[in-house]
Amino acid sequence: MKYDLFATLYLEAQEYSDVEMYIAERGWQEWMDNFPGEQLGNILTSIYELATASLKEIRESRKISRAAFSRIYNIPIRSLEDWDTEKRKIADYNKMLIAYTFFMDDFLDKSPRDHNHE
Repeated sequence: MKYDLFATLYLEAQEYSDVEMYIAERGWQEWMDNFPGEQLGNILTSIYELATASLKEIRESRKISRAAFSRIYNIPIRSLEDWDTEKRKIADYNKMLIAYTFFMDDFLDKSPRDHNHE
């Protein structure tokens, strides 16, 4: 999935307090033709969860320590600590870019083409 589509879906997800409503109100959209129908619910659920969770929740759900996250994204640990404790707020565009990397990692790990090569 290209970033511009992810960003659109991510921003739309932030407008909802319920994942079921977010998914239900998408209706059929042209981009959906490019993905197997059985994956659409998982795709939208994943985007919703990334859009509505804190960066700390996302990091911890994937069992990534601050130190490892700092190395992966080249973000100072102090910044991560400040974001985790809400002393400072991560810029929305930074969180969206990081969320996109998690989404693509998850999406690519689950794609049928990867499983055919195992």
